[in-house]
Amino acid sequence: MSNRADFSDIPPVGLTAAEREWIRRQGLTARVVAGEQRRVADRLSDSRIDVARVQEQMRRDRGRFDRRAGR
Repeated sequence: MSNRADFSDIPPVGLTAAEREWIRRQGLTARVVAGEQRRVADRLSDSRIDVARVQEQMRRDRGRFDRRAGR
């Protein structure tokens, strides 16, 4: 036996203009949130690349600075 409810005997109900507008706004809100999440992820990715570049530069420069300290 299926766990699904059978709603075929319930007649469809028309939505009011306010209800349609509310549903439309929910979709807009979801798209805005998804876009913001993508932008934040992109910024974090860019930041990670910058951090990795600086860390690599520090590793390369460490030997140079150590030699100067030994003089």
